[in-house]
Amino acid sequence: MNFRDIKENIGYFIFSSVKNFRAFFGLVNWEGLLSNTSDLTGLLPIIGYGIVMMSFIDFIYVIVPPQLQNPEWELNAISLLTQHSWVFLIGLGLIFTRYFRDNKNDIRFLEIVFLRFIRWVILLMGIAFFALIPLTLLNTQRVLKVVNDQITEQRNNRVEQITQIEKRLASGVSAEQIKLFAKNINMSPDDLKLPTPQLKNTIQKNLASAKKTVSQEAALNQRGQWKNRWKSSLRTVIALLIIGVTFVIVWLQIGRACI
Repeated sequence: MNFRDIKENIGYFIFSSVKNFRAFFGLVNWEGLLSNTSDLTGLLPIIGYGIVMMSFIDFIYVIVPPQLQNPEWELNAISLLTQHSWVFLIGLGLIFTRYFRDNKNDIRFLEIVFLRFIRWVILLMGIAFFALIPLTLLNTQRVLKVVNDQITEQRNNRVEQITQIEKRLASGVSAEQIKLFAKNINMSPDDLKLPTPQLKNTIQKNLASAKKTVSQEAALNQRGQWKNRWKSSLRTVIALLIIGVTFVIVWLQIGRACI
């Protein structure tokens, strides 16, 4: 192979590389690549039917077995239903692509029957979501009452324990018992070296401070619970309102399409 042949081979290699690069990153000739795009758009309704059926399974999974007297369960169930409803609406949107102008010849009578049925299911679901709004608000109040009662009971028990210690100190105890009290409440080694009267006064001050701290922590915990519960519930209420309106609009639009 002479120098001229080598030069021609190198030139051909470079030309082929540039051509392939331009072909890879260039525009696609869809008319030559795909002869019938409806074959691909026809996949969307199939995916939609799968999503809708899976959504109904998720709905059943959320509400079965029901615990209708448990406000905590009801709030969690309502929140999960709102989350699965968006997936359900996406599935419906994919199903409705079957009724685009390019795909109208692919419609089957069974699908018409299904959509006439699902239209009224959508309306009932929309009404149900509106009805869940006051239930969400009521259950939030019920849950907060239970939580606040538990926090109050825990606070009272701790305060009562501290009060019992104060009474025992005031009833007259020995120096050894006072030091034992001091060790039980984890006082510092320097405090343990104090004379008995001063150590007793220090214990009483610490107990009074502990009472105050217990009440403050309980109030802070109650405020935190109130804030977190209502924040979550208001988000759920907004979601219920939006989903309910969306379902009603979808119901109206299906009716206008004369399906």
